[in-house]
Amino acid sequence: MRSFYSYLLLYISMILLLFCTSTKGYSDLEVLLKLKSSMIGPKASRLDDWEFSSSPSAHCHFSGVTCDEDYRVVALNVSFAPLYGTISPEIGLLNKLVNLTISKVELTGNIPTEMRNLTSLKTFNISSNYFRGSFPGEILTGMTQLEILDAYNNNFTGLLPVELANLKHLKHLSFGGNFFTGEVPNKYSDIQSLEFLGLNANDLTGKIPASLGSLKNLKSLLLGYFNAFYGGIPPEFGSLTQLKILDMASCNLTGEVPESLGNLKRLRTLLLQQNSLTGLIPSKLAGLTSLEVLDLSLNELTGEIPESFSALQNISMILLFKNKLHGSIPSYVGDLPQLAVLKLWENNFTGELPENLGRNGKLCNLDISLNYLTGSIPLDLCKGGTLQELILMDNFFFGPLSEKLGNCKSLTKIRIKKNNLNGTIPAGIFNLPSLSFVELDDNFFTGELPPRMLGDSLEMLKISNNLISGEIPPAIGNLRSLQVLELARNKLSGEIPEQIFEIKVLSKINIRDNNNTGEIPPSISRCTSLTSIDFSQNSLSGEIPKGINKLVHLSNLNVSRNRLTGEIPAEIENMTSLATLDVSDNNLIGRVPSAGQFLFFDDSSFSGNPNLCPLNDSHCPARDSSHGHAPCFVASKLIITIIMLIILEGN
Repeated sequence: MRSFYSYLLLYISMILLLFCTSTKGYSDLEVLLKLKSSMIGPKASRLDDWEFSSSPSAHCHFSGVTCDEDYRVVALNVSFAPLYGTISPEIGLLNKLVNLTISKVELTGNIPTEMRNLTSLKTFNISSNYFRGSFPGEILTGMTQLEILDAYNNNFTGLLPVELANLKHLKHLSFGGNFFTGEVPNKYSDIQSLEFLGLNANDLTGKIPASLGSLKNLKSLLLGYFNAFYGGIPPEFGSLTQLKILDMASCNLTGEVPESLGNLKRLRTLLLQQNSLTGLIPSKLAGLTSLEVLDLSLNELTGEIPESFSALQNISMILLFKNKLHGSIPSYVGDLPQLAVLKLWENNFTGELPENLGRNGKLCNLDISLNYLTGSIPLDLCKGGTLQELILMDNFFFGPLSEKLGNCKSLTKIRIKKNNLNGTIPAGIFNLPSLSFVELDDNFFTGELPPRMLGDSLEMLKISNNLISGEIPPAIGNLRSLQVLELARNKLSGEIPEQIFEIKVLSKINIRDNNNTGEIPPSISRCTSLTSIDFSQNSLSGEIPKGINKLVHLSNLNVSRNRLTGEIPAEIENMTSLATLDVSDNNLIGRVPSAGQFLFFDDSSFSGNPNLCPLNDSHCPARDSSHGHAPCFVASKLIITIIMLIILEGN
């Protein structure tokens, strides 16, 4: 019997141990249920399996919960589904927690100070929520084992907590994407275990502490975006020999790029864009032999691209656009084996593009627009079939486009306007499966547009101000994604194909200043997505289609300087979206309608039509007599006059 009572006492003791784990007497199960009650907002419907049970281990089977052998919660991972609530203070009772991850669940409110009791915590991840207020640094004093603190992308304000300096095991610290103010604490340099420091995208000010250069284990340093530091990049950062990522973009940096950064042999990503950096690009940056991404764009750098950069054999992305660089683009650029992205636009580069550019077979994005480059376009830009964006506009390139571009199926965008290119446009361009944007305006292209066009992805086709001749091909109607068609100022002739207006998403068409003839196709009234039509300066005849009022989104209609006849459709007065109308210099007749939208157009919209009566002309014939019957009346007067002359002659 004594043995039975001993076992009974032992069982009761175990039950008490499992359910009474704090001074408040809450079991871990009860704490989790209180957490669920606070975290689940009115719009959430998650954590459905978090329900009360008499089983002492039931809570260990809750989703996102991990227990130890004593059924104590050691890990809590609730992520990626909106909860909309807050964290209750009872979370501090889970004093065996090692991993707390509550990420991307849209929680709000303040961080409970009771979390200071989580002294076993190693991972503390509350990223991508809406927590607000100051980050309570006092909760960190007892978290001596903490290795990961991730509070990225919340709404924390106030100063950065200095208590972090006492966390000797901290490897990952991310406070980016908040609204912290003040300076970066010098004490952060005491956290010698740090491998990741992210303070980017805050409202920090002051000078960047040079002492951060003593963090010998640091692999990633993110200080950029929305911060407004004064001064430059500390040369001491050249001592961060383990660094792989240095991001100091858009944080108000001034001065020169320190040569000491060339000592960072392991650095893979250097982002210094959108600052006010001046001076030359240091040739010693060629020491960054592991570098893959270099972004110095949107600064005030001068000089040339260093010849020493030929040593950057791992570089895949070079972004130097919007600086004050000059000189030629070094020929070795075409030999860089990993180069995929080269953006040098809006500088003062001269000379020719390297002939071997693209021969590495990896080039996917080339943008060297707004420079003073000349010569022909290299033939092998798409050798590897990876080229997606080709942007060469506003230069002085000459010669024809290579037919190879018409076979480059990876292309999504071609922008080569404002050059001196000539020859015919490669027919294959209009059939590329992924191409969405073609901009070839302001060149000297000749020949005719191809009769076959099947580019399903093409959204914008701009070939204005060239020397293109022949007719507009009906095959343009096959470009089902086309939104903008601009063929103005060429030598096109023939009629406007009605197939164009079968394109359901077409919003803008401009064929002004050509030699097109025939009538405006009535099918235009079915293209209800149109917002702008410019058919001016052609030789179009016939009447303005009566169904034009069906274009309920049309804001601009210009059919001036043609040979149009008939009356202005009165239905136009109901087109409330129409902001500009120009029918001047045609052969229109009748009276200008005086109601609705016509009240917003001045006389210049209708000038140059001898038989068209202005709004205020009281002597204009009535609409009935000026339509159809007027020619008969004139003919009758002529016949009567001739008869009278004959009678008078006989007398």
